[in-house]
Amino acid sequence: MKIIIIGAGKVGLQIAQTLSRENHDITIIDKREDIREDIDSNLDIMTIVGNGASVRILEQAGIKEADMLIAVTRNDEVNMIACMTAKQFNVAKTIARIRNSEYMYANSISKEKLGIDYVINPEKATAKEIVRLLKTPSNICEVYDFAEGKISLFGLKIVEDSNFANKKLKEISFGQHALMVAIFRENNLIIPTGNDKIMVGDKIYFLIKKESYSDLELLCDKKNGPLQNVLIFGGSNIGIQVASLLNKIGIKTKLIEINKQKSETISELLPQTLVINGDGTNTELLKEEGIEKTDGFVAVTGYDEDNLLVSLLAKHFGTKKVIAKISRINYIPILEKIGIDAIVNPRLTTASAILRFLKSGDLIALTLLKEGELEVAELIAKKDSKIINKPLKLTNLPNNSIIGAIIRDDEVIIPGGDDIIIEGDKVILFTKTTEIKKIEHLFM
Repeated sequence: MKIIIIGAGKVGLQIAQTLSRENHDITIIDKREDIREDIDSNLDIMTIVGNGASVRILEQAGIKEADMLIAVTRNDEVNMIACMTAKQFNVAKTIARIRNSEYMYANSISKEKLGIDYVINPEKATAKEIVRLLKTPSNICEVYDFAEGKISLFGLKIVEDSNFANKKLKEISFGQHALMVAIFRENNLIIPTGNDKIMVGDKIYFLIKKESYSDLELLCDKKNGPLQNVLIFGGSNIGIQVASLLNKIGIKTKLIEINKQKSETISELLPQTLVINGDGTNTELLKEEGIEKTDGFVAVTGYDEDNLLVSLLAKHFGTKKVIAKISRINYIPILEKIGIDAIVNPRLTTASAILRFLKSGDLIALTLLKEGELEVAELIAKKDSKIINKPLKLTNLPNNSIIGAIIRDDEVIIPGGDDIIIEGDKVILFTKTTEIKKIEHLFM
C-alpha cells in the first residue's frame, strides 16, 4: 500500500515506524529541512521537504498513486487542505488530525465535504482514555476496548500487598471470563505459562469479558468505591474535555488553573465545574481544595515536570487514583515505578486511534502498548486462513504471541489450547510489534 504521511512530528513518526515494519511504501512530507537526515538514518522511507498542502509537493510525493494520506501536522488548516486535495486525486482513505473543535461544531462543515474519512482530535481521545481509567481500580494503569466493547484489556500493577504477588499462574484463578495474556518485567515481555510466577513490580495484562466487569475490583484486589469527585490540575484542552465528560456522568469536578484570564474563560465553558485560579503546585492550595479526600486526581498541564511533581503529592496525600499526562515517552518507564497510578501519552493515544482506523482486510484493529513495542491486534479469520480448523496449540504462533479471545457471532470465548478458530471468527491477539507480519500471514 502506498501511504503519504504529512507531518514528521511525534505522531507522524510513530505511525511511519509502525507501518514501515509491514513493508508499506511510505513517504513523509515535512517543512523542516533538518528532519530528513534524522528520518533517513532511522527509517527506510522516502522524505520530502515542503508544504504538505501544496499540490506540487503532493505530486512529487506520488499522490496520483497513493492509497492513503495521513495529515498530522500541527496546523489544522494544512491537514484539511491536504485531505481535500488528496480526494481530488481519488485517494481512497484520508485521515486528519484536527485540534480545533470549532471546525466540527454542530456539523457546520461535514468531514465528508472536507474530504476527510477519519478525524482524530488528540485532546478528546486522551480525555476519553483518562475518564475510562478513573472509573477503574487504582492499580489498573491501562484499559483498552475490543470487539465493539465486548471485551477489554487491562494493565495491572503488582504491588507488595497484591494477592497475586509471588504466586505461580496455575495457583491463581482468574475465572472463566478472564485470561492473563502477558507479564512485563523490567522491560521484558513474558507470554505466561502455568509455571510462571508473578513478582512485585510486574505489570500484567489480562482480557476480561464485558459481563464480568462487575468482578473487576475483586480481580484487581482493590475496592476504591464509587468515583464521586475529581480534581484536575491544568486548564489545558485535555483538562477541559475531562471535566466536561465527567460532568455529563454526574461526577463533581474542580479544576486548578494558574492563568486568571484562562480560568475565567474555563469557568464560563464549564458551569458545573468549580474553577480555582491558583498555583496547583502549592501544597496549601491542594489541601484547601480537599486533595486528601479526592477520589481522582488528573495532572494535564503542558509541563511534564509539573504533572509529575503534583501527581506524587496527590499520592502522598492519599488520593485514590492519580493520572498524569506525560509527553516524553522516555519518561514513562521511570514514572511507572514511582507510584503514579496511570500515565497517558497523547502521541501514543493518537497513533493507536489512527492505526485502528486505517487497518483493513484481515487485520481490522490495532492498539500500541509499551511505548509502541507491543501490539494488540483484532483480526478476522478468512476461509483459507492457515490458522483455522485446528487446535490453537497446533497453530504455530510466533514466539511472544498469544491469542487472548475469540469472538464468534455475539459469543466471547476465552480460549484454551484445544479451542479451534473457524471461518468468520474475530480474534484478539497479543504480540510483539516485530511479529505482526507473521501474524497477518497466518490469517491471510
